[in-house]
Amino acid sequence: MSECPICLKHAENQDAIYETDGWVIHSGPFESHLLGYLYIEPKRHVENWSDFTEKDLLEIGPLFKKCEIALQEVLEVDRVYTMTISEAVRHLHFHIIPREKEQTVTGLPLMKQVTQQNEIYTDKVAGLEEWERFIKKIKQYFN
Repeated sequence: MSECPICLKHAENQDAIYETDGWVIHSGPFESHLLGYLYIEPKRHVENWSDFTEKDLLEIGPLFKKCEIALQEVLEVDRVYTMTISEAVRHLHFHIIPREKEQTVTGLPLMKQVTQQNEIYTDKVAGLEEWERFIKKIKQYFN
């Protein structure tokens, strides 16, 4: 899909945290203001769950687990939310949204903050240096 932003990102090989044959993990945007926000994306363009192969589905479970363990190791995470919307960007992808132990904002307000990136609900906002340190640590965990 030539117009799909996720397919374009994959074609440009933009700074993946971790890759398998069929999947890639990227950091969510800095503008989400949430340290640890990740995406898990299929490498090929998939718009519906029914388009996944059995191999795709067998591979995704361990990636969710690996992301959660990595976030627990690198951050003090109490809960990890996972969701997919794929409305604005049709390429199905998974949002991995960590909630740290001391974080007071939970659930839908936190999900809204990271996916819409227009309001900040959390009381802890990461600066660019902290963000870059996190990316370095999480990549080390995966590799």
